Amino acid sequence: MSPSVVFQIVNTIVLPAWLILIFFPNKSWKNPVINGLTIAMSLVYAFYVVTGLGDLDIESFNELEGVKAMFTSDVAVLTGWVHYLVFDLLIGNWILNQSRKHKINHFLIIPCLLLCFVFGPVGYLLYSIIKITKTKRLD
Repeated sequence: MSPSVVFQIVNTIVLPAWLILIFFPNKSWKNPVINGLTIAMSLVYAFYVVTGLGDLDIESFNELEGVKAMFTSDVAVLTGWVHYLVFDLLIGNWILNQSRKHKINHFLIIPCLLLCFVFGPVGYLLYSIIKITKTKRLD
């Protein structure tokens, strides 16, 4: 399967997961579904990491030019993209679970989830600000 097709598949898979976080935050099946989707995408990621290990130069991680050079192929970019999709979704689910633990209104969390979906750490930052404001704690 071409990297372009896999890119379309993982992008399609991740969208319903984010909709679940936004529209079905209290469903008992939310965590198993999100975890199942992240495991499936992690398998895709692992496949591309393992099949591309022969080209991996650990020294490349020490310099910006080396990292840029690693992402010159479609497969490498796809691998990086899947990495982002999986971790952003995991953080989005964590934000939602933590917000429920701290009894933060879901309507305050929706912008955090949307930002996490598009800009990862910015969504986490907004959630952190909301949580600190509501709980007066960093933990």
